[in-house]
Amino acid sequence: MKMKINLLLLFLFVITIIFCSCKKSGNDEVHHISCENLLTDTAGTFENARIYLPTAFTPNNDGRNDIARPFRYDISSFVFAIYDRTNALVYTTSQAGDGWNAPISANTATVYYYRIQAITNSNHHIAMCGELNYLICRPSSNQLTDFYFEDQLTSAGFSGTTGENLAVCP
Repeated sequence: MKMKINLLLLFLFVITIIFCSCKKSGNDEVHHISCENLLTDTAGTFENARIYLPTAFTPNNDGRNDIARPFRYDISSFVFAIYDRTNALVYTTSQAGDGWNAPISANTATVYYYRIQAITNSNHHIAMCGELNYLICRPSSNQLTDFYFEDQLTSAGFSGTTGENLAVCP
């Protein structure tokens, strides 16, 4: 009986791992970049390490918010990866200050997915996973205030308004 229960638990565990994933906003499709199993072990350590990633970037070569990159505080190492809707890796880096300078597409707003895993200066693990908006124009269903941009980042997180100016997508 105990062996049957163990096998059932193992089966449920494997099925959970296979089917757990991030959901895309606004529809029922499932994106297969898993946010599960991201290791974060800073609870109760009073860790000051932080990672900030804007929710949107605008690769239109205007010198403002052109690159998708994480900002980190008290992080000794990290891996930042960006995936497209088909789960293809489009960018990865572990170099501080590096980011994805995506090719420009006219009148486009697209969602990508990111995953960041990091080790703090105190040798703890932290991680993030979510959506990243590529904006050459603004979807009509959104305001600029719906997004966080690099030019809004302060030492305390995102605040204020962006200097970004985007037309509504056709």
